[in-house]
Amino acid sequence: MQILKPIVHETIWGGSLLTPYSGSGCTSIGHLYSAIDTAEFNNVIAGGSYAGRTLHEWFAGNKARFGLERYTELPILMALVEARQNLSIQVHPNDAMARSLEGLPFGKNESFYTLKAPACGRMYNGCKASSVEEMRERIAAGRIAETLDMMPCAAGDYVYVTGGTLHAATAGSLHFEIEENCEKTYRFYDFDRVDKNGQKRPLQLEKALACLEVSQKSVSRRYDGGPIEERMYATQLIQHQSRFVNERDMFAFAVLLRGEKSVLGISVLPGTAVLLEPGEALDVSGCDVMIAWPKR
Repeated sequence: MQILKPIVHETIWGGSLLTPYSGSGCTSIGHLYSAIDTAEFNNVIAGGSYAGRTLHEWFAGNKARFGLERYTELPILMALVEARQNLSIQVHPNDAMARSLEGLPFGKNESFYTLKAPACGRMYNGCKASSVEEMRERIAAGRIAETLDMMPCAAGDYVYVTGGTLHAATAGSLHFEIEENCEKTYRFYDFDRVDKNGQKRPLQLEKALACLEVSQKSVSRRYDGGPIEERMYATQLIQHQSRFVNERDMFAFAVLLRGEKSVLGISVLPGTAVLLEPGEALDVSGCDVMIAWPKR
């Protein structure tokens, strides 16, 4: 068992809902990374046999045991995400575009589990343009709003967003997010916001248009008590249970969504992940916990 220290990612659109769980005074938290292994971010292990080392070190030393040796980094990542403002209108590459544009082995599909619904009750998802060329023309004319589709978004919804789908979380929402570990996000539009230096964030229009699949739109579902299996990972929501045992032959992350626990003498708050090897158990009484694990 390893307890990961969450990582604060300050963003232009983040807020303060996650501040009490972050161990920081930051009030513009976009992501509170529960488990992430990238060149930019890597969790320090706060408790367990790897205490003081990083998640990357744990993964490098153990991935062969779990049949994941083809990956140089943990292939999935998890975070709590607060959208105090709308996120940028964006798209992620699918596998083919990740290879073509970036020389990466795979693109990004991701899941949102909504903890707090947005103020408008919807999230951006899908495209009303009939073609990429129409999308390009509307953007050039300053009419991108006409191309943006939306879908209902309520607390308890689970949405799987595949690479190539236009999407963005909307203001007032809080989500648990699990992603395939491809760092590329291409922005179509950022609501003309400026950063603390008065500069607009860059857009990546040509790459975004190259990746866009205009016909793709996600659907939402509710957890029925069993795991939800996706391409590279699976998740399971644990509620109203006293104990979780990892009965699979794969390690799993238990991320606290609600409640507080003491584990190995460490206070575990929402957004903190506990890495459980096969056979390890965790007291989850009085808590909501999301379990996530990679698939071979």
